[in-house]
This record gives sequence, C-alpha cells and structure tokens, in this order.
Amino acid sequence: MKKIFKEPLVHFILLGIVLFVFYGLIGDKEDRQNTVVFDTYDLENIMASWEMQWKRPPSQQELSNLISQNIKQEIFYQEALMMNLDHNDEIIKRRLAQKMEFLSNDLATMQSPTEKELQEYYERHKEKYKTPYVYSLYQIPFSTDNRSNPKGDAELILRKHGASSIKEMEGRGDRLPFSYFMNNLTANQLALKLGNSFSEALKNQSLNQWTGPIPSGFGYHLIYIEKKDNPTYKTIEAIKSDVINDFNYDRQQEFDIMIYNELKKKYLIDFNIDSKAMDPKIIKEIQDAINR
Repeated sequence: MKKIFKEPLVHFILLGIVLFVFYGLIGDKEDRQNTVVFDTYDLENIMASWEMQWKRPPSQQELSNLISQNIKQEIFYQEALMMNLDHNDEIIKRRLAQKMEFLSNDLATMQSPTEKELQEYYERHKEKYKTPYVYSLYQIPFSTDNRSNPKGDAELILRKHGASSIKEMEGRGDRLPFSYFMNNLTANQLALKLGNSFSEALKNQSLNQWTGPIPSGFGYHLIYIEKKDNPTYKTIEAIKSDVINDFNYDRQQEFDIMIYNELKKKYLIDFNIDSKAMDPKIIKEIQDAINR
C-alpha cells in the first residue's frame, strides 16, 4: 500500500481530486449552471456526424455511447469554464474566434444578391474575369547551368541565324526537360513551367519571327511565337456562378470587418509594450493597427 502512494500518478490523481473538492467547496453553488440540455438538435447532430464518418446509422449501443460522451463533454466543458481553464488557451481562442467569423459569414450570405448587384460587382471587378493569353511557340533555351554567359550566347545565335527557319534553328541551344514546340499554353501554364518573367515578356514579342533573348528560371530563350490569343472578357452569363461566389466572399469580408469594428468599440485596448526595447517604427505600426 505504501508503495502505491509513492507512485507519481497516484499523487497526480489525488491532487486533482483535492482541487475539484476545493473548488466545489468555495464555489457559489447558487450561481452554478447545473443543467445540461440534450435536445433533438444534439441528437441529430451526433447521428449525422456518425453517419458521415461511418456511412451508416449508429446501432442502439453506439447511439447510447455517443449520447453519454456528449453529456460527459458538456459537463466537463461547463466545469472547465467555471474553473477558468479556457483562459489564455491559444487553441480555444482561435477556435472561438473562428466560430465568430463563421457566424458573421452566415449573416452575410442570408440574402442572395440581386441581378443589379451582381452586374455592378462584375463591372467593378471585370479584370478578374479576363481570359489569359494563350501561346503556341517554339523556344530555344540557353541554360545558366551549362554556360557562363547564356544571354550573350543567345544574342550571338540570334544575330547569326535569326533569319533561319524553325527546322534549321532546332537544337542550337541546350537540352532541357521541355519540348521545342509548346502548343496552346496559357500564360499561367508557361509561368509554371518557365517562371513569371518568361510569361510576362511574351506579351511584347513579335509574331512569326525569332526574338529574344528572354529570361526564365533556367536561363535565357530565343522564341518564335506562331500564335497568340489576346485576353478577352468573359460574359457574366458564362461565369455567373463564379461572380456570385466572389460577390458573397467579398461581402463576407466586408461584413466581418463591420462586425469587428462595432464589437471593438466595446473594448478598451491596453497597449502595454516596452517601447524602449523595440523599433519606434514597429511601435507606431502596432498602434496604427490597433486604432484602425
């Protein structure tokens, strides 16, 4: 028996019991919330969660266990709140703040946008709904891995052989893991393959002639653009679902900011930072952020 009481785990359990008993003795029993409500919503919620995970309804025994777990969780939750265990818990803070954001998002989407609102939103954000540039081109790479001056080498080839045919130019550069001819690739696809600088530079290159060199993530390239489709605006009818989603998202953000600004008026923000230990510019940025 003496050996058992020397075990650290037993000490921990006994300490926990003492804390719970102590809290129960000093707590105001009249103010405690001793009621745990388990209603139809709770039942439907735990059954739906079970079916989503296991793809079948719970058995009678499983349902009984789920209800018991739910009640146990609620009791522990209420006791934890009364013992202030949620204080300074970063995970709980983040989760509750997230639930507040979800609440504001739900309020923002309760009313569907009208056709007029969608049209006005589309006109204000029309640039978002442009089709990308689409290119069909030949490219000759000059790699920084293989050459000390890839740009100079590319310029030399262009001066000497710039009037050559597509077939004659093939193989004059370095071998890299992409094809000589790239057919019907969007600007975004080319950016993923060769980098944004390459994709952006194509906008100003002439058609049906060798031009360059233009930079990429691999070095420099001579290019021959055979076809270029310029961006066009998609009609609102063709992308209506996208416009509705974007409209709702932006409205949620605006509504979230509005709710936050209203709630912030109820709070005094104590700016308690040792300014001597920090850059004055950072202090000012923090103060500006708090006052926004």
